[in-house]
Amino acid sequence: MSARDDVLYAAGKVVSAWRRERQFIPEELEDQIIMLMRAIEAMNAEPHARNTDPDTSRQGPSTVRIAGNRLEVLALLRQRPRTDEELVACLSGQMSASGARTRRAELVRAGLVRKAGYRRKSATGRAMTVWAAV
Repeated sequence: MSARDDVLYAAGKVVSAWRRERQFIPEELEDQIIMLMRAIEAMNAEPHARNTDPDTSRQGPSTVRIAGNRLEVLALLRQRPRTDEELVACLSGQMSASGARTRRAELVRAGLVRKAGYRRKSATGRAMTVWAAV
């Protein structure tokens, strides 16, 4: 695990504990935790590129072309909200399960898809996030 991953893991644990048990954290830490949460969210929203990469590599991840498989996933979510499992079933034969989830995640980062705000049970009985087109 890299140092960045260690920081994110530790910060994630602090933020999760704060969300669960907010009343047990001293007031003076509350502002710092909120700042940490915002910094993590901003860092995760930024495109990732190495310092040695050319400018075009930094620009690439920040722009998402909505074509091909992304367009298919978006069209399905515009029809009705679906879980990843439902997306994979609809796209069976067109792309892999991993590909369908990756395309949906790219659409979330692009701001075209969001959590619907509720969950549905999967075939195995686990609660799954339902995704909807914005």
